[in-house]
Amino acid sequence: MKNTIFSKDEVNIGRQGEFDYLKGFFMLFIFLIHAFQATMSPEDAVARGIYMFATMSGAAIFIFVMGMGTVYSKNAAPSQLGRSGIRMVVYQYLNNLAYVAALLLPYPFVRGRLSDAGMQNFRFSAGIFLQYTNIFFITGIIYLVLALLKKLKMRPVGYVILGVAVGIAAPFLYGTPVNVPVLGYVVRLLVGEADFVSFTPLYFLSYALFGVAFGKMLRHVADKEAFYRRLAVPSVLIILVWWALIFGKYGADLPAMYTVLSLAYTQPDLWHVAASVAHIFFFAILIFFLERRGKTDGGQGEPKNPAARQLLYYNRHISKYYALHVPVYLFAFGMNGYESFQSYQCWLLALLSMGVTELMVRGYNRLRKTS
Repeated sequence: MKNTIFSKDEVNIGRQGEFDYLKGFFMLFIFLIHAFQATMSPEDAVARGIYMFATMSGAAIFIFVMGMGTVYSKNAAPSQLGRSGIRMVVYQYLNNLAYVAALLLPYPFVRGRLSDAGMQNFRFSAGIFLQYTNIFFITGIIYLVLALLKKLKMRPVGYVILGVAVGIAAPFLYGTPVNVPVLGYVVRLLVGEADFVSFTPLYFLSYALFGVAFGKMLRHVADKEAFYRRLAVPSVLIILVWWALIFGKYGADLPAMYTVLSLAYTQPDLWHVAASVAHIFFFAILIFFLERRGKTDGGQGEPKNPAARQLLYYNRHISKYYALHVPVYLFAFGMNGYESFQSYQCWLLALLSMGVTELMVRGYNRLRKTS
């Protein structure tokens, strides 16, 4: 029987809407989780549960889809990827200046009532955010790597092999000291361990490499519905095995599970990468079929549902939302004397940040459109 799922030609070359929705949806989790983290506030049970769930995708979604995007983008020549990489690294440090400014602005108003703990938190946070490396930095470095691989005309199987190799090698390379001035600091940013390093490109490179390989395959999928039905089977099996092993090992010891998942999130080994990719596939497949229900156009076109439109707007402007939402928290943190909030206050802060960043992003986009 002739295989109708794949085509020798590239036939699936439009936007892959399920991944757009997925990125937008996880922006909601980012708003909530960072409300606690940026303000040094202890999570409540619900927030901790959400965070444990989000560790199986989270940043991995954005890096995996970024890898896919280099396959689907019309502006993905090696030189263009290289420029994007440099631009994202610059964004990181410009964003850091915004973080520090948001911390400093409240200081004149609260310095007269600062507690010792508040002053300590202020100094610690300012020191961290001056050198902070997060999603913008690792995205920039990975863009540079992908630019090189594209220049070398790496084949799809090569991306898979390299992704596996990086996943295996990462735990052995992490924290490797290089006792050479300047060079040692740069290496620390790429593979090292430091308080100001949130994520390292070393650990997340595998997601991007697998994303490129998946994107190249997806372009040849002629019957996406049949393809996703088949892909759902191994994805669900891996997810079930993952959580069976996690609960089998830690059972009701949720604090231990939280600690392990938090560490594995920023320092994933190859098994964790595979499980995360399985979660990404499962969520994307679920969204794909939900999006198509009752639609005669196959789920294409702008949705009528305002919530769906908002998720797509998050996706289109994800960098702006990501850059702007944390300063809102840091400013509120400063106005509170650089002391942590209660749980319900963090939930309210998340809603406040969603509203404030929405005004800033849409206002900026409108001004740019009219200028």
